[in-house]
Amino acid sequence: MFDNKNNNNYSPSQEPAAEMEEPAATVEEAAPVDGASEEKRSVQRDRHTIFVGNLPFDTADADVRELFSQQGKVELISVPKDKLTGQPRGFAFVDMSSDEEVQAAVAAYDGNMFEGRVLRVTKSVPKEEVEKKAPKKRAPAAGGKIYVGNLPFDTTKEDLMAYYTEQGEVVEVYIPVNPATGTGRGYAFVTMKEEDVEKAIEATNGIEFMGRPLVANIPLPPGEKAQNPRSNRTKLYVGNLSFYTVVETLTELFEEFGTVIDCYLPEDPATGGSRGFGFVTMDKDSAFGAIDELDGCELDGRIIRVNEAQPKGRGSFNNNDNFETQE
Repeated sequence: MFDNKNNNNYSPSQEPAAEMEEPAATVEEAAPVDGASEEKRSVQRDRHTIFVGNLPFDTADADVRELFSQQGKVELISVPKDKLTGQPRGFAFVDMSSDEEVQAAVAAYDGNMFEGRVLRVTKSVPKEEVEKKAPKKRAPAAGGKIYVGNLPFDTTKEDLMAYYTEQGEVVEVYIPVNPATGTGRGYAFVTMKEEDVEKAIEATNGIEFMGRPLVANIPLPPGEKAQNPRSNRTKLYVGNLSFYTVVETLTELFEEFGTVIDCYLPEDPATGGSRGFGFVTMDKDSAFGAIDELDGCELDGRIIRVNEAQPKGRGSFNNNDNFETQE
């Protein structure tokens, strides 16, 4: 079932197909039970979690457990499922009993074949250690980056490379792809030499390209606050979370759809555990894509709800406590 040959030329991780309607059944809101034990809270905070991406859509929980059990003791498995079909969504979270087992599993399976697909296997890194992580494989090349929007879905890297080469030296072109359709998502990032960026934006913004007027500008840097926060980023409410779901797991899940600017899980002061809901901040395009794909998906055994957070009155958008919890 598992081909242990390294393959560095692997395809992007799968993302779930768009969903059509809400499920008929609902799951009551997750919250720490009265008298939650110290043991449970310890388990929650000392998890050794692995993210597994690019799984075949027909992968079952038992398949994942069998694979990772070869590297140690599997404590917990979560294979998010499509709310409409009940089929796995192409990624999973696996909790091992120790960091040593996590490292062994990552070394054994990351970049290797599993039932015809090349796995992406990484350790979920605690939020405070994110800055210490090595750069991702698709690190941007040196130069200035241009956001190019309103693209036809069938635009290719070669199309953009040829078009922007007329304005200067193109270092890299990245087009996010929807695995369900195999086509682009309507936008891209073009990296050019710094001295060519401004000229390229002026020459292409609003100009017709493949039948559509382009939107070309400098993308908002990760974590930088826009003058109008709601115009460039969106805060999402995530409800019905399991008691065992932690910030690292939630961040990994939403990063499948774009950069996560902030992830916050309110803590119950009485128990020290989760209150059963959280907030995730992303850029607007990524946020609404995440709503479409993750609302009603299964995570850690619960059917989660994902929608745009609603501010209370005129509270500050920087304070998570000024957002309403939604039933």
